[in-house]
Amino acid sequence: MSDVTKHDQSLVSQIPAGGIPTPTTPKAKLRRAALLTLARLAPGPTARLLARRSLYASHGFLDGLTDRGDKRFKVVQLAPDLAVLRHAPAGATGPRVLLVPGHNGHYRQFARLLRSLEKAQARVDVIVLPGHMKADHTVCSMRHTTHAILRAVAAEGPYDSMVTHCVAGNSALAALEEGLKIPRIAMISTPLDLVRLARLSGMHYGLSGPRLDRFVAELDALCTPYHLDTPWQPIAESRTEEILIAHSKEDYAAPVQDVKRFAELSDSARIALFDRAGHNTILSNKHAAAEVTAFLMAPKV
Repeated sequence: MSDVTKHDQSLVSQIPAGGIPTPTTPKAKLRRAALLTLARLAPGPTARLLARRSLYASHGFLDGLTDRGDKRFKVVQLAPDLAVLRHAPAGATGPRVLLVPGHNGHYRQFARLLRSLEKAQARVDVIVLPGHMKADHTVCSMRHTTHAILRAVAAEGPYDSMVTHCVAGNSALAALEEGLKIPRIAMISTPLDLVRLARLSGMHYGLSGPRLDRFVAELDALCTPYHLDTPWQPIAESRTEEILIAHSKEDYAAPVQDVKRFAELSDSARIALFDRAGHNTILSNKHAAAEVTAFLMAPKV
């Protein structure tokens, strides 16, 4: 008998074909079968292992810069586990922008936006999150990302604005709730329902039912004190910063109805929706880059 809940069946029905990869090669099928057997025999340790693995970055920012001899950025090391990549045209005097990639994101994803901001003479710092400097299998949870934002602003701020992608948007909201002072925020592809996102992550490992519940609980523990089920609606109602929500109409990882509701609840947020863009591909969408740049560079109200 299947242990897939009605809630998870509904979640799966919202995912486009290919959204959750299915093992196709004999080796991959064998690996998946072994993983599910282990999850049945030792559900707790397996859930902890997979939760940690899901928070590893698959690449290192600084390794890539060194390998290509990239001179566009100045590396500013803030701590052993934290840095910013400084990207500013010579003589630039425009607004200072803090850019926060999502988990396992990379500055290369923001190439179009960085070019657009460079043309506008903005001075951009890209956060290199814990676990993302080198691919060393270090956990980077919402707790690490939220603290990284707070630490970077304390060390290198003030900033005129901040841009986030994916779960970095959730961390930015948490940091604002803790007193972070940045007056203008552009949130791209923000998954406000983090429990839903966590369940999707577990489904990628083939987990379902109680084993999926254990995985989500372990993931939540790694994010403490920023729990996955923290209601976002009161945050939307209380924030006074200027907020732009840039979102794809077809983002299955971050349902558009949630961000629409955020914009409705907030007195200071507006939403910009884009066609022919996905959760990640929106970052290379020229219309999205132009919208975000115009928002960040607009005169202060």
